[in-house]
Amino acid sequence: MAEKRAAAPDRRHAQALELFEKAVKALGRKDFERAADLLDALIDSHPDERDLVERARAYRAFTDRALGKRRPKPRGFHELLNYGVYLHNRGEFPDAIKTLQQAAEIHPRNEHVLYCLAAAFARAGDPSAAIKSLKSAIAVSPANRAQARGDSDFDSIRARAEFVALVRQAS
Repeated sequence: MAEKRAAAPDRRHAQALELFEKAVKALGRKDFERAADLLDALIDSHPDERDLVERARAYRAFTDRALGKRRPKPRGFHELLNYGVYLHNRGEFPDAIKTLQQAAEIHPRNEHVLYCLAAAFARAGDPSAAIKSLKSAIAVSPANRAQARGDSDFDSIRARAEFVALVRQAS
């Protein structure tokens, strides 16, 4: 029984990897429409694959640029979250914060939006807002504690006592 439960996450991870690999191959062939469709499918159907989804979002932004598309104004929680991450990855932190705050208004206890807000605040040079958002993200999902420990987005606040206390392993 335990083997069946363990196999399910492995199968989901393999499916996510397969979508990602197909998308990268489509990019290699410069089939940007196909790559965009595959990346969208990965982002929508495998939100639990954090690292893979982050890479997929970066490639998705590339496909939009390659197709010469301007992103329409995001609507809905997922579009706002994805666009906020896109802006963050481009280094447009004030705009990322604004967009992520709009997503947080829709789902104020969503761990992803809270974590992304914390990262954007840290990069934008607002350590107190970063700590506050990270604290909220950890309250929703303690796994964010371990994620933040190694995340370079928090390098600017890593030495702060509040950050150290927040990400230290709970006893």
